[in-house]
Amino acid sequence: MSFGKGRVRPIAAKAPVDGDASEKRWSTRRASSSPGLIFPGGIAASIPCTIADQSVTGARLEMQPGWVNPFNGVSSLGQSFRLVMRLDRVEVDCEIVRIEENELGVRFLSVMRPLAKKH
Repeated sequence: MSFGKGRVRPIAAKAPVDGDASEKRWSTRRASSSPGLIFPGGIAASIPCTIADQSVTGARLEMQPGWVNPFNGVSSLGQSFRLVMRLDRVEVDCEIVRIEENELGVRFLSVMRPLAKKH
């Protein structure tokens, strides 16, 4: 693969947050503990979560113990939803890349957009 003059080759960054120094990512994750809301669309209500860490390409979302998972099974991988980052007052479209008992790994599908102001 050729990278022309002025182009920078992406370098995989280690993810110190996950605790596995051998894991490599395209962008470094920042630790966080900010509140978020998942809007799965359809008739499902919003789901509170904590944004445990994030990078420019995705995030790890921690769910409350006992949460009702509307994303059931492996078939939910790739399912998309809207994530609202409450403290930053922005939203972003996401897709699920990993599901665990109380955790979702998501990839960002859009740029972050400011939330519409209420009138």
